[in-house]
Amino acid sequence: MFLKKKPLLEVVVLLVISAIVFLPNIGRMTYFKDDWYYIYDGLIAGAKVFHPMFSIDRPARGYFFEAYYLLFGPNPFPYHVGAYLWRGGAAVGALWLFNVLWPKERKFAFFAALLFAIYPGYFWWISAIEYQPMIASLAIQVFSIALTLRAIQSSDRISRISYLIGAILTGWVYIALVDYAVGMEAFRFLCVYVLVNREAQLSSVWKKTGKTLKAWAWNILIPFGFMFWRTFFFTNERKATDIGLQLSGLFSSPISTITSWSLLFFNSILNLGILAWVNQFPRFFFGMRLRDTASALFVAVSVILLVILLEKLIGGGDESDFKSTGISYREALFIGTAGMALGILPVIMANRNINLDVFSHYALPASLAAAVALTGFIYTLSSSRVRTISLYAVIAFAALAHYGISVSAVSEENAIAKFWWQVSWRIPALRPGTTLVIQYPSGNIGDDGNGVTEAPNMIYFPQPSSQLPVHYNVSALTLSNANLQDILIGKLTKEVVYRSHSLNLDYGNILVLSQPTPSSCVHVIDGRRPLISTFDPGNVMLVASSSNIENVIADAEPFVPQEFAFGGEPEHNWCYFYEKAELALQLENWEEVASLGEEAIRLELHPEDPSEWLPFLYGYAITGNETRVKQTAPKINADRSLRLQACDMLTGIENSVTPEVRELIATLYCKSK
Repeated sequence: MFLKKKPLLEVVVLLVISAIVFLPNIGRMTYFKDDWYYIYDGLIAGAKVFHPMFSIDRPARGYFFEAYYLLFGPNPFPYHVGAYLWRGGAAVGALWLFNVLWPKERKFAFFAALLFAIYPGYFWWISAIEYQPMIASLAIQVFSIALTLRAIQSSDRISRISYLIGAILTGWVYIALVDYAVGMEAFRFLCVYVLVNREAQLSSVWKKTGKTLKAWAWNILIPFGFMFWRTFFFTNERKATDIGLQLSGLFSSPISTITSWSLLFFNSILNLGILAWVNQFPRFFFGMRLRDTASALFVAVSVILLVILLEKLIGGGDESDFKSTGISYREALFIGTAGMALGILPVIMANRNINLDVFSHYALPASLAAAVALTGFIYTLSSSRVRTISLYAVIAFAALAHYGISVSAVSEENAIAKFWWQVSWRIPALRPGTTLVIQYPSGNIGDDGNGVTEAPNMIYFPQPSSQLPVHYNVSALTLSNANLQDILIGKLTKEVVYRSHSLNLDYGNILVLSQPTPSSCVHVIDGRRPLISTFDPGNVMLVASSSNIENVIADAEPFVPQEFAFGGEPEHNWCYFYEKAELALQLENWEEVASLGEEAIRLELHPEDPSEWLPFLYGYAITGNETRVKQTAPKINADRSLRLQACDMLTGIENSVTPEVRELIATLYCKSK
């Protein structure tokens, strides 16, 4: 009986389902994309760095991140836990909100809250540091709207005023953290409309609107208070968040601006309200390994079983209650759809749009309305069987999508961590002023984010500094087509200042790091004798000769990657011996190169990339190991380009090898050149 009257069970189930969906891989997650520069800047300059980081556009985030960094420092795990707690809190707040709006539709309120909790259109929850204020803002937004409704419901003057003050203060906070969420104030108004007119017998829409305005009036302080501060007290320095600058296009070219906004609006609504529920599942699910697929299915089944159990425990159904009260689920569909449309207007007017990847965070505030709209639509279906199947399908697909998103993130983060561990084995220290040119092993992580610049600075230059902005001692960029031209010209230098840090790009002083495939080792290219893998993209070959190996301080005390960022040191497999052999080759320690090769062979290790035999072949030749020179030939000669590289490399050291080895070079590697 107790369970049938209290929403405690729904709260518990919401939190458990959120945990099942978002936490399975949390222990393996580290930094994703721009999380890297947040942490590195904090590591160097301390928590105070977050104020200049956000002073140009959203100063409230400076205080938010300062508090977080003081509590947790650079450790990524608490940030991921925090993201889950904010998400769970938002779900509980939504359940409260929907129960206030539709008190007799308990299952409807639960399903709307559940779809909101596991909304799959928001991709960036895996970036728990950069996007922490977004998910916090969402939770505060939900509670702010719920407090408004409780203020209207309350008959006690003190309680009403307390709820209203709470609604206004939390309203300012959530918008201060995420300014484009101000559009959800329209959804607050729509919720008030539903609440105050539930039992009213007014036939005129104007009378209902008038009654709504009277009940909502004090809440106008939320958007107007924020806009007043933003306009008259805050100096915005970022074009993307400058309201006046964005609106100037409307006045200077109204037709083209309105046309552009209309296209952005249509695309955003389509992604927010429809494609978010269906596209994320195939995008992330079908690329997983069999083991991860089985785990994802287990998660989805567990979620559905919990939902079925909840329905059994609370019993009853919404349909009879719905008919007796005369409230139409079309009402939920209407305010959800209208809430989405009005909620995204600030995004559109800033010339941004919602998509399911790069700009999925713009969907987060309006995901509350999107969940209401979808639940309302499903509940308008005439068949209860169709409704149940539809709800379960949406829930299962969302759970599968989120699991796939987390697996993809962990895979990407592991690849980056392994990349930099291999770099640390090969490069004991880096010269300040170096510009690294990075070829990551996958196109999925091949942009200038993902710690391209921050990771090497974190490893080799972790010393604290009071300098603001933080100066990066080495710069880095990926070997994209956009960067290739500047690298080939080679004389360009430029200073880049972004938020709280600065760096100098020197295209004439580069060091190329390439990992051709995920199973290859990292190749630190020596422009004097570049090792080019068959699997390297053409861009690596074009810039290889410009790679200055003198940027590697080979005889320094080695720096070790920090475990909180890069995890523990990987097993010493083939790539460990390869990297150490390359380092020994740079130091001209030929005996060490050969010895490392012998140890790898003794351990029955071998490369997936045949080009990685070349350093060992070099060592075998100089040390006069004729047996290994012969045995290595079939491994090299299977690929003509590698054989030609081997021939050129060995020909260059003919004066340093024995006559017997010189003969082997001529017959085994250069005979058919």
